[in-house]
Parts: sequence; C-alpha cells; structure tokens
Amino acid sequence: MAYTLKLVDDQFFTDAPVVVPAPVELDAPPARVWEALGSDAMWSWAPIIDGVTWLTPHGVGSVRRLRLLKVNTIEEEFYRWDEGVRATFRVVAQTRPLLNGLAEDFLLEPLDSGARTRLTWTMAIDLRGIPAPPSFLRPGLVAGNIAAISGIKKIL
Repeated sequence: MAYTLKLVDDQFFTDAPVVVPAPVELDAPPARVWEALGSDAMWSWAPIIDGVTWLTPHGVGSVRRLRLLKVNTIEEEFYRWDEGVRATFRVVAQTRPLLNGLAEDFLLEPLDSGARTRLTWTMAIDLRGIPAPPSFLRPGLVAGNIAAISGIKKIL
C-alpha cells in the first residue's frame, strides 16, 4: 500500500465532513446478520467493490482488503469487534491518494425478541480534495447507503 492514512477513531464519526447513518431492518436474527457481515460474500452485490479478502482472523485488529472499481485498493483495520453486536473499522492504507480518512461502524440490534435485526451502518468519510457536500444532498446520501446495505438481504 503506497498511501497510509491517519488513524481515526470514534471521534471521526462526529468530525468527518460526511457522516451517513443507514439503518435497515432485516428478517433474520442478529447471529445470522453478523455471520453475513463477516463473510467473503459481504458486498458481493455492490458493483463498486470487486474484491474482498480477509488477511487475518476476525476480531479486534483484523485486517481486510477491498478493491474498489479496479482502481483503488484499501486496507481496513477493525478497532472494535463486539461479537454479534458491533464492529468498527478504519481505512489505514490505500493504493491511490483518494481518501484522507474513512471509517465504518456496524451496529446490530435485535427486534421482535431476536427474530429480526436492525442493522445500522454508519460511514464517515473525508475525501481528499473534495469538500463536504451541501446539506441538501444528505437525504440522497442516506437513501443511497440504505440501498447499498440492504443488499445484505441477498446473502441472508
């Protein structure tokens, strides 16, 4: 990886130029959703992602590599791994200088006595050289991310 990013933490979800929470309710128990989140098939439905490789076992400190649009490969490090409940990662390196910072948080909440799950995916991003979008675009960003994370239904 040619470009190392600054290490961000939970404060980035407050300070980043773009923070987009995307909640989706799923007809699957939290354990099944958690398994899907950690699988090699996660994001297989998203055309922007054309490769996902886990480089280490799952847990705090796990490293995953994703290739985006055959143009940029990013390396993610998980700094939170609360088995079955929550995982958070930050991008630590990339092959092209496109990001100043990116972090994502996945929170699972049981619904209907654990028969269903609310999955909230929050993305915080600081794109290099691109200012934060105007606030009137926020609903479209949220809708886009909800549509993206809803693709998990295909592997559940």
